[in-house]
Amino acid sequence: MLIAALGDDLCLAYANTLFWRGRDQPTETLNDFSDLLKWLENTAGVSAASSRGIARWSRAHPVKAANVFADAVALREAMYRSFAAQAAAEYPRPTDFALLQRALAQAPARQRLAPADGGYAWTIERLQPSAAHLLTPILWSAGDLLIKGARGNVRRCANSECVWLFIDASKNATRRWCDMASCGNRAKARRHYLKLKDAKS
Repeated sequence: MLIAALGDDLCLAYANTLFWRGRDQPTETLNDFSDLLKWLENTAGVSAASSRGIARWSRAHPVKAANVFADAVALREAMYRSFAAQAAAEYPRPTDFALLQRALAQAPARQRLAPADGGYAWTIERLQPSAAHLLTPILWSAGDLLIKGARGNVRRCANSECVWLFIDASKNATRRWCDMASCGNRAKARRHYLKLKDAKS
């Protein structure tokens, strides 16, 4: 199976599969093992053939699949907390860092390259039914982001209800919102409302 370089922010995209984290009831997009497989196929470059094989395994082993899914969600939460810490110029919690370390040690190593789409991609034999194997490209992305200079540009959306993680690629590294059209405009509208309210008082 080929795994292309999908960018440093792949791990943040995975961490953001639970969103509106600042609300009483966040929005979960990964509700079961099949949701995880769909996300991996659509976003993380896992091939349809690999996904189908793992889906067959999950139907034959529902309890094991539920455990793998729980492990994958635990890794997502460790990634979110670790990169939220990076955004606050802090170190990740030792327990989160240890969990990521163990998963990276269990994931396939990046040892072999193969031609792919006019470039190159990493190749692994096949995905095993474990969280570390299924999340291989995400774990590689997380490891790369933790050690690269871009880690200083990891931000958490300033909207206290959103707190989405993103990489700030703005010229002055001053981006505050995950998306100006949504969270940024909400903040501007709120400031405008408060200013009018104060003026009427």
